[in-house]
Amino acid sequence: MKRRQIERRLAVVLGFILVAALVVVAILALGGDDPDTEASSATPSTPSTSSSAPALPAGGPVAPSSSEPSPGSDPGPSATTAPEVPVDAPPPALEPVSFDSDARSVGIEGSLVRVEEIEGSAQGPGNINGPALRITVRLVNGTAEELPLSGVAINVFHGADRTPAPPLEDPSQSPFAGSLPPGDAAEGGYVFRVPADDRQEIRVEVAVRPGAPVLVFTGGV
Repeated sequence: MKRRQIERRLAVVLGFILVAALVVVAILALGGDDPDTEASSATPSTPSTSSSAPALPAGGPVAPSSSEPSPGSDPGPSATTAPEVPVDAPPPALEPVSFDSDARSVGIEGSLVRVEEIEGSAQGPGNINGPALRITVRLVNGTAEELPLSGVAINVFHGADRTPAPPLEDPSQSPFAGSLPPGDAAEGGYVFRVPADDRQEIRVEVAVRPGAPVLVFTGGV
């Protein structure tokens, strides 16, 4: 009787074991794939940005070089640009005329009335007695304005190398003074030291107004 009871209990235990084994086998058969693995494999991978765009240098984009002139910009003065004329440049000289001819500059007509050989008498410091030329200049104001005669300048040169003749404060001189009204004429006398043996080539320059072209007279005495 006891033996049968033991056999029944063993059969029940074996039945439970068999059922448990079948359950385990079924679970392994149905759920063999790991859910975490499937989730990770189903998630699309994000492409790396390092291979899709070029790397920028440190400090950000590099600005274009400023050595190249930008379109429409002023390239500055050219190397072939003509130099500016100095403000203190001397006025131009007109073509020379003979002693007995008239010359004209900015409406002012000039002529040499006389060129005389004299023995100069020195007056004042730096003056020396000696051979000289007394030159009388005549000006006619052909403009509509008064001509300030204080701005008239006379220079004399002698010889082929145009040696400047020093002015002489001789008592016989009578330089221009005051002003010359339109249409009027005036004369001024000037004395210059010129060696007696070097008077074949005399050049007389008359500047009638500052900045105006210079009248030039040439001849021999």
